[in-house]
Amino acid sequence: MFRKLVIVGIILFAFSGRAFAAEKSTTVRILTQNMDAGTDQTYIVAALSGYLPLADAVDMTYMELQAGNLPGRAARLASQIAAAKPEIVALQECTLWRVGSSPETATTTLFDQLALLQDALSAQLTPYDVVAVNTIGDLALPGRTLGALRMIDRNVLLVRADLRPPDLSFSEVHSYTFQAALPFGPMRIPAGWISAKVHAGNQHFQLIATHLESTVPGVPESTGVQVAQAGELLRELRNVIGPVILCGDFNSDANHNPAALDYTPTVGLIQSAGYQEAWSALHPGDPGNTWPLYLEDLFPPNFGTFPPATPIERIDLFFSQGMQLLDIERLTLPPYASDHAGVIAQFQM
Repeated sequence: MFRKLVIVGIILFAFSGRAFAAEKSTTVRILTQNMDAGTDQTYIVAALSGYLPLADAVDMTYMELQAGNLPGRAARLASQIAAAKPEIVALQECTLWRVGSSPETATTTLFDQLALLQDALSAQLTPYDVVAVNTIGDLALPGRTLGALRMIDRNVLLVRADLRPPDLSFSEVHSYTFQAALPFGPMRIPAGWISAKVHAGNQHFQLIATHLESTVPGVPESTGVQVAQAGELLRELRNVIGPVILCGDFNSDANHNPAALDYTPTVGLIQSAGYQEAWSALHPGDPGNTWPLYLEDLFPPNFGTFPPATPIERIDLFFSQGMQLLDIERLTLPPYASDHAGVIAQFQM
């Protein structure tokens, strides 16, 4: 009898050990992807700088969007996401474009990049649900023949629709706008981030998905705004207990290349706060550049012709603290799905 009890005890211990090991080996794969709004606002910036009438710039931007085939881009991106099936997707420049007869009545949807992507993912039999939408900009400008064009800029967090608790769940989901914003002419250009606690079983980590201000040529204060935004993030994270993952488009070259457009101190600032930069940890010596895959803004305009570009910066990034990084890779996007390569990182919880 005693021998039987010992054998049963050994079996139970072995089973519990396997269960514990399974729990400890829980992994999560996250994709960060800048969708590309279809314009870098070259014409609008030229107008605000006095080089072009604003109404003409609005009409030209509208034509640029029409030539850019945003539905086709969303379908191409969906095919890549469906193939990779990350549990979580963090999107930047997931833009809602609207038109109307005036800025006050510009409520008719022209392109909704979130809806386009979700529909395309469902068509690929890999639906994703929205966890959070971070609306960070809403600007409507009058055109000459168009009436008005309205741009609503958004960061979005998605989760694969087949995942349910205890596989994966979210709590304390919040959307924020940075206090630091770029002044440009009569406007302030905002940026923001999403914060969420991600749970798998009884394990969790804090996830931050963001899009920091870009470096604007001829506007030296843009770098200072970006650094201030990174400082805001780090201050918010000081009181977080437990592992943390930051991801998104940081607009700061992680290769620290002085010749890069986005050569800023932001990456170094985050690393100095104790966060590991994921790509360089697993791919030392490989620049892993993610932007630009093409340049859609041509001035003067040449609509429909998007010349390929060789990526020169790595600005789509993951940082982590207290998480074991298992793998990180770039998505190989079909031509013109986005001007950014997406990056998928896998972590062990």
